[in-house]
Amino acid sequence: MYLYLSLALTICAGIGFGYGLYRFFRDESALYVRMIVFAVGCAMLGRLFETLLILVNGGLTNGFHVGMLGIIGCFMFLFSANFGQMDSIVDDGSKKFLKTRLISFAAPLVIAAIWVFIAVTKGLNETTIPLGVEALFIAQASYFHLKHLIIEDVSFGLIKAIRSYNLLSLVYAVLCMTEMLVKSFNIPVFVIVIVNVLQCVVLLVFVPVLERGVKKWTT
Repeated sequence: MYLYLSLALTICAGIGFGYGLYRFFRDESALYVRMIVFAVGCAMLGRLFETLLILVNGGLTNGFHVGMLGIIGCFMFLFSANFGQMDSIVDDGSKKFLKTRLISFAAPLVIAAIWVFIAVTKGLNETTIPLGVEALFIAQASYFHLKHLIIEDVSFGLIKAIRSYNLLSLVYAVLCMTEMLVKSFNIPVFVIVIVNVLQCVVLLVFVPVLERGVKKWTT
């Protein structure tokens, strides 16, 4: 079952990545969009490694494995796309947005709380420490996704146009952490099936939803 789920995630991420390459790499496109396409590509590579690992070993190994770098790379690209220029467009650092900045910490705090629960329950070991590194990158990205989801819009509807994408990114972050939680405990199998199926859907629609929002920037 884990083999089929991992293969499905690889295929869905591959379709999303391929679509992004086709739509945004044939001509000049915004770096913001391309970084998100690369994020989906990283997710694909991570899941591909997990699929091959299951085929060779019969299951995923405890502790760190290269497939984790796929998820880490995915959220590094999502974080990098929002950090810096994009964020400075919507937040000038003034007190006006202080409340928004504070509320946005709710997302990384939830991510951190999930990992802390796993670490306290299972202890710090070869599995929970790498999961903590993974959670760190997920938490960093989630801060900006929540922030750009709730912050006041700027001229030309820049933020409103990509709110659906930021919502999807938050959902994906929660799903990744839920998968981490499910795999750490003896939770019924159907839960991981639901979580992975939802991840498949998100990876498929990531780029199309972003594309629809980006088109609004130029109309």
